[in-house]
Amino acid sequence: MPGDNCSVVGCGTCRKTKGIGIWKLPAPRNEAYRKWREDWLHELKKYRVTDSNFQRQIENDKVFTCEKHFHENDIEITVSEKMTKKRPKFGALPLLSMPQKSFQKQPPTPRPLRSIVKEDFEVSDILTEKRHCYKSFHEFCKRAQSLKIIQEWCTQAKEDRMVFRKSNESSVCLPQLELVVDDSLGFTILVYVYGSNLGLWYLKKNQMHYVPWK
Repeated sequence: MPGDNCSVVGCGTCRKTKGIGIWKLPAPRNEAYRKWREDWLHELKKYRVTDSNFQRQIENDKVFTCEKHFHENDIEITVSEKMTKKRPKFGALPLLSMPQKSFQKQPPTPRPLRSIVKEDFEVSDILTEKRHCYKSFHEFCKRAQSLKIIQEWCTQAKEDRMVFRKSNESSVCLPQLELVVDDSLGFTILVYVYGSNLGLWYLKKNQMHYVPWK
């Protein structure tokens, strides 16, 4: 009968095979044996489909496994005058000569380790790295006059200050913008407003001021 054969797929051992022990699943007599039974059945289910036939064998306690699938030290052998009896030791599981899967799943390739980028930098670090610092008013004037962007501005260097003016083509008298840097390297920005509300916006010491033009 099919239920009397070893449940491992491809194994031809049956209960009538001489010299080879074959055993049922452990009886669930207590919690420890119930756990042993579940683990044993789990090993068998790894390599076969639990179809209706195999499920019926489980329900009827007709699942057999032969000694070929157990380690030698997991088998107890009792010899008497009339017979030699073999049985698995408590907790032994069928792990040997199990069928190979048709497709062996390759272990995933480990992802490369990524370094953590520390982003809690100080704003002062950025300013120190990118800005130009001038030690003196003379050094500033020399550097400013060499900049290409200043070509659009009219520059005037005086003893105690340097003036940059950007003119508006529609205005003849007043510039559009004026930047004044004094010898302490402090600066003032003047924005001239044209139209009906003729006046002057200027920034000095981080404060905006408006003066009407009279």
